[in-house]
Amino acid sequence: MPPVGAASVPRLVWDVSELGESLLTVLFPHLAGLRLGRVEDTGDAVVISASSRAGQACCPGCGAPSSRVHGGYTRTVADGAAGGRPLLIALAVRRFRCLQDQCPAVTFAEQAGGLTERYRRRSVPLLGMLAGFGLELAGRAAARLAGTLGIAVHPSTVLRLVMALPEPQVTAAPEILGVDDFALRKGHVYGTVLVDIGTGDAVDLLPDREAATLESWLETHPGAQVICRDRAGAYAEGARDGAPDALQVADRWHLWHNLAESAEKTVTRHRGCLKDQPAGDDAASTDTPDTAGLPQPEAPGQTEAAQVTPDGSLDACGRERRLVTRTRERYGEIRERPGAGQSLAAICRALDLDRKTVQRFARAASVDELLAGAMNRESKLDRFKPYLCQRRG
Repeated sequence: MPPVGAASVPRLVWDVSELGESLLTVLFPHLAGLRLGRVEDTGDAVVISASSRAGQACCPGCGAPSSRVHGGYTRTVADGAAGGRPLLIALAVRRFRCLQDQCPAVTFAEQAGGLTERYRRRSVPLLGMLAGFGLELAGRAAARLAGTLGIAVHPSTVLRLVMALPEPQVTAAPEILGVDDFALRKGHVYGTVLVDIGTGDAVDLLPDREAATLESWLETHPGAQVICRDRAGAYAEGARDGAPDALQVADRWHLWHNLAESAEKTVTRHRGCLKDQPAGDDAASTDTPDTAGLPQPEAPGQTEAAQVTPDGSLDACGRERRLVTRTRERYGEIRERPGAGQSLAAICRALDLDRKTVQRFARAASVDELLAGAMNRESKLDRFKPYLCQRRG
């Protein structure tokens, strides 16, 4: 009962004429197959009363048509908003009796094609609209947008609609294919996402990030001319075997990331070349009138460090590289553990190293053999290094 003194909102009802019905079907084309009786404005929503024009309906169990009416009821179907308010379709539904004795469905309710589905309280166009919102914005943002338009929906409902969408059939790979991994459970379970770089749409998801899985997908989906991937060796192997004619390139994010890492390593290697210089007036006071303009004596050892030519084992300041130091220490640890009675698996667990790495260190005759392979390793970047050093200088 409304509170005392509250003004009641009048309910406006209009009977739909033939011209009004034509106008409504122009605004709401999915109502074209229905008979529209009246439009009611309740203040909070707009309600359109409708009924089916067909004289019979087909049984969903056996598909046989039936015109024998068993009963009926009114079904309220939520539709898209009208003027920022919810639009409801009050649909008069008939229940028919199936005429086939062997059919398990004794009675069934008719469905309005293009408007209703079984067990759905929202219209087919509204379900498609909400699923589109979910694809673009995900659950919460899609629910907020729908609420702004006058459609009340829960974020979980939007996600369920998205998950219920049929998966598109992919028969060929896009011309430019992006390959990257994603975490189903970070640190434990990973999958692979395949993206059409031209449109930015996800093409398919693979259950893991193994080379054989990517190779099998590329063989069953030919057509990739460029494969844009990260630095994973498994992806390189799978792309090489699955699409041998495709050009493999690194994606933009990994290029910037690797460039930043390289710059950081370069600065770290040259950190010892930076000497502490006095600043401000202190620097000026070190030059007396008698010594101004004359060459200053260099610090002990500075000339020797500056004259050291960096090679594969030394950095720019003449010090031993961290890779060399780590290789020597790791070689000593691995070589002394078998003598203490430790197995190969125990060494891998103790040092947290891969089995192949431990085997390589254990089989090496000397540490120089390991360092020779690490220091003299060829790189695709070798022919560009002079140009990069020139640009960096």
